[in-house]
Amino acid sequence: MLWVTRARIHLDRVASPWLIARFVDREAAFGFLGADEPVPAGAVPFALPGAELGPHDADGSTFRKILDRFDVEAPELQAMARCVEAGIAVALGRPLPDGHSVIVAHGRAMASFSEAMAALYGADDHANLAASMACYDALYITLWTAFGDCPSLPGDVVARIEAVRTARDWPALLPPWLPRSAGTLAS
Repeated sequence: MLWVTRARIHLDRVASPWLIARFVDREAAFGFLGADEPVPAGAVPFALPGAELGPHDADGSTFRKILDRFDVEAPELQAMARCVEAGIAVALGRPLPDGHSVIVAHGRAMASFSEAMAALYGADDHANLAASMACYDALYITLWTAFGDCPSLPGDVVARIEAVRTARDWPALLPPWLPRSAGTLAS
């Protein structure tokens, strides 16, 4: 299915396609619309004003709206939504939400990372998204170890990495990212 949002993606509009591709629609293709471009027929808009999965606002991030709409309740993804919302607060210069210090730290890192990726890739949203996917996969694994059903981990870093590596079938859960571009969306 084609999912579309506005061009020049940043933070929530990078995390949301990651969530869609990993946990909602494994065959998702993404398109990025200019300011005056209409939503193509049959496409699912997200992070756009008026869309069911609208932009971040008082009701939360687009990431959270997607979790809620598709009944995704994994605790590590709920933690990731809090990280995204903390990152949005940092990016917008708003007070950080109360919460776990790990969440706030990851939110700060997400804001910085997203700004750097936007600076590196400019208007090439497909390249930004493709380059960001492994980092969001890594954040997901990190949050799974802290908030998910991760087994107890050893203290030694080498043993801990091996325990996380073998705890789940990561290649099946988080397969290599295959960008599915919608090409040009102009009618």
